[in-house]
Amino acid sequence: MDKPGHRLTLLPVDRGTVRAVIVSLVLFALAGMLWADLWRFTSPVEPRTRVPAWATDIATVRQPSLRPEIEIVGFTYRCSTCHRLFPPRPTTGRTLTQHRDIVLKHGINDRCLNCHHPENREAFVDDKGSEISYDQPQLLCAKCHGPVYRDWTHGVHGRTNGYWDAAFGPVERKLCTACHDPHVPPFPPMRPAPGPNTLRMGDQRRFHARHEEQENPLLIYQRPTSRDELDEKEHE
Repeated sequence: MDKPGHRLTLLPVDRGTVRAVIVSLVLFALAGMLWADLWRFTSPVEPRTRVPAWATDIATVRQPSLRPEIEIVGFTYRCSTCHRLFPPRPTTGRTLTQHRDIVLKHGINDRCLNCHHPENREAFVDDKGSEISYDQPQLLCAKCHGPVYRDWTHGVHGRTNGYWDAAFGPVERKLCTACHDPHVPPFPPMRPAPGPNTLRMGDQRRFHARHEEQENPLLIYQRPTSRDELDEKEHE
């Protein structure tokens, strides 16, 4: 308490000091709120999609030998080793005594000599009876699959490894037998790789779960299957 007769004297206050204290307190308060995460940030970027190793593996599903050889009990023999001793019969409808592991499901192509040369078993045969080298199976496939062979030569069908621009590196066109079994050519079903997951599109599985009826131009167009759906599209 002040003594009688004395007056309380206030010291002058520096406004700059006051501002500095206030700014410091405000910044300290904001730092505390940020540390407490009062405004939780939700990133628009979806979690990274994990791509399995098999989806980016450049190896083909088959690695066939392009040599006219067969392995039996650990030993490798050329086709001519046996076939030059046993001339083929005109027809092949009989029960095979060798190559019993081969299952032939190639449509109406049910004769071995439609593809294999009747005299030189180390070569294939074309429509004129001439030989096709064993390491050129695509020329054999072209006998019946002309449009597919045309697409393959233009890079539309089949597998291409390497570089699109040959100036940066080699381009390797995989042969038909690298994917198709020549005796059972239908390609087996394969599990598809994960779809795109970008900032613009997001996780499409979550989108379908929330908006099953909403149309999105970024999604893949699904053609109506029923006649009623086609009529509805025409009247829109």
